[in-house]
Amino acid sequence: MVEYISIDQKSIGSKSTILLSLNRSADRRLIRKNISDDFRVIDSLDKSLSSSGFDLCITDLQSFQSNRKKLTKLKNEALPVYLPIILLVEDTRLLKNHHAIWDLVDDVIEIPVPMKMLEMRVKNQLRSRKHSLQIARQNEKLRILEKAVHSTDVGIIITDATEEDLPIIFANEGFAKLTGYSREEITGKNCRFLQNDDRDQAGLADVRKFIKSGESGRRILRNYKKDGTPFWNELSISPIRNDAGEVTHFIGIQNDISKLIAIQGELQHEKDMHQLVTNNSTDMITRHSLDGTYLYVTPSSEQLLGYTPEELIGKNAFDLIHPEDKKKVGEAHKILHENSAEKNTITTSYRKKTKSGEYKWVETISRGTINSEDNSIVEIQASTRDITSRKNYELELEESVNEKNVLLQEIHHRVKNNLAVISGLLQIQQFDTDNEDVIKILGNSVTRIKSMALIHEKLYRSKSLSHVEFCEYIKDLLHSIQRSQDHSDKIDFHINCAENIILNVNQAVPTALILNELISNAIEHAFTEKEKGSIWINFNEEDGEMHVSVKDNGIGIPQNILESSKKSMGLTIVQTLVKQLSSKLEIKNNNGTEFNFSFIRQDVKGAHSRFV
Repeated sequence: MVEYISIDQKSIGSKSTILLSLNRSADRRLIRKNISDDFRVIDSLDKSLSSSGFDLCITDLQSFQSNRKKLTKLKNEALPVYLPIILLVEDTRLLKNHHAIWDLVDDVIEIPVPMKMLEMRVKNQLRSRKHSLQIARQNEKLRILEKAVHSTDVGIIITDATEEDLPIIFANEGFAKLTGYSREEITGKNCRFLQNDDRDQAGLADVRKFIKSGESGRRILRNYKKDGTPFWNELSISPIRNDAGEVTHFIGIQNDISKLIAIQGELQHEKDMHQLVTNNSTDMITRHSLDGTYLYVTPSSEQLLGYTPEELIGKNAFDLIHPEDKKKVGEAHKILHENSAEKNTITTSYRKKTKSGEYKWVETISRGTINSEDNSIVEIQASTRDITSRKNYELELEESVNEKNVLLQEIHHRVKNNLAVISGLLQIQQFDTDNEDVIKILGNSVTRIKSMALIHEKLYRSKSLSHVEFCEYIKDLLHSIQRSQDHSDKIDFHINCAENIILNVNQAVPTALILNELISNAIEHAFTEKEKGSIWINFNEEDGEMHVSVKDNGIGIPQNILESSKKSMGLTIVQTLVKQLSSKLEIKNNNGTEFNFSFIRQDVKGAHSRFV
């Protein structure tokens, strides 16, 4: 059956178990004899075997038909982890009408098979399984992080800064307990519903400034629970930025401080109020001279930094700031000094050194004490809190997004490579047959596959992982078609396409296939009786609607073909794909043939089309 199997296990990354479900004992012995010792090989497909008991199954047709239900159960049991099945057959034509087999198996190999090809196919399947395992582990990590967020009593919400009105896209259980609203009730709303009609609070203006400028900030607001009960909410907001520095989301943290506000209201003297706040707050409250020297420090400094107030007073606050953050904090205080009248408060996140020598992420809200005579700052008051856990969570979220982008890019790359393998296999089949009809059918399939592969190549090479610059794509597609067509050298091509037209991949793929069919068909059939010819390709946008046309000055389509109820394969594909784009195909057959269709450009997310 095979000559020899030698798989470099290091290229896969972990020891794998291969299940041999083969009817002929001679085939099993041959594989066992030649397979690498790094693999664990098992033969039994017994009732106790689970999907975690092997990494890849090699089976033949007779054994597969006998064990199909068991293999289906094991494959479904393994989800979402990929469990590949390789089917060995003597002739793939035997599978022509066995759709259930094609739906279940992941690779079909005709035997006998060259050693290198078999090695390549086994390696590819095991690598795909490894990638699916990595994705499953990453998803589990995200689930753990989500559980951690939901377990805290602090209210946490995330809003989408890219959407109008900053709708809430996430809320934890702490927020539901704090406000009495379920997460389903608040998803998609702006946070202002918590103020009811109480919209004249001074803190709200500050919050809007933080959001508009993309800064972190903390304000106390008067909010209302679902049953109408008012409460004081200490709101801390921080922006999340993408790699380009653009704010994409805001994280809001809410604490019910109604009791603290009530206590403050009962105090009669400013000194007593100050003592109550500073001695009971977990934040470190300080006063500084203008050069940063500590003048006053609350006892919470020992909990935050390990220093007692006596150890800090007289020292300079900048000496404890991480070297990489000193410039940022200095610039923030410079703004506070120079704009004391307009900007009397500034919030800064940075790393601060503890007594043990470690660094903590802290958030400091600094406020200047203003000299009423000249509006200059005479000293600075600051409130510093530990935000290490929150900062680590933000960094993990950012890292997770980056990892997913890299993974999507790798997926597009692998899809393109897999399509190239399929295209190559079809071309091999062309070489193995003398039947002109079969050669033509396979050739058409190759060009269709290449047009899709070109989409994925564009995606993994571009910054966007879901959109295609389509005018550039049309030029590359035309170049690919010209190389594969025998008569394209006697045809002049004219492309009229507006620059910077971007299509979502779910609309780009069917559009690409349509253009591939129309251009290839025109090259092949339109100029059989002419020495020279021209093809015009127009692709333009008007008010969000895409207008596409392919026109030639050839002999035209015979009327009997247009009127026939049985359309050609190419025309059937075109009409099906045009329908998928929610459009209609218009055919003009005068002095050549012209195909026209239009569709509304949409940013369709997910696996929208069965052709994608």
